[in-house]
Amino acid sequence: MGSLFSFSKGDVDVQNKHIDGKGEFFVNSGVTNRGIKGKTDYPAKIFPAGTITIDFFGNAFYRNYRYKLATHNHVFSLTGECLKNDSIGPYLIGAMAYLPKKYAFSNMATVPSLEREEIMLPTQEDGTIDFDLMTRFITAIEKLVIEDVVDWADKKIAATKQVTNIE
Repeated sequence: MGSLFSFSKGDVDVQNKHIDGKGEFFVNSGVTNRGIKGKTDYPAKIFPAGTITIDFFGNAFYRNYRYKLATHNHVFSLTGECLKNDSIGPYLIGAMAYLPKKYAFSNMATVPSLEREEIMLPTQEDGTIDFDLMTRFITAIEKLVIEDVVDWADKKIAATKQVTNIE
């Protein structure tokens, strides 16, 4: 991962008491609400959209919005040329799905350990990363999810009509 990403962290110890519903999202460690604790206008470094965060448990999330990070909870922001669009980020997160099985409170993910991690990515015949395939894959998954939601909504409408005797 060290060859794919640049790692950085927050510059101020933003805390829960600084959450005021204004400004940028405040990202902390954890999976609840993807680590988002709320919004804050407390002065701190703002990370750009189109980046990935990984906390010390190995939980990785793609962020397509600006945010601030906690410094005391070991959350890192990953940037790099590989994050070419909003489809590549989710694909990379999928490739990092094994990280929470490897890291825990007793074995925290750190920048040096994450830089040594290897993730499996599709490659072209010349050995370069196949970003086009990654984009097509995520787009296909999105289409399948939309199809499933439409199916579910149709079934819900049909069931509601049947229960209420509405035609």
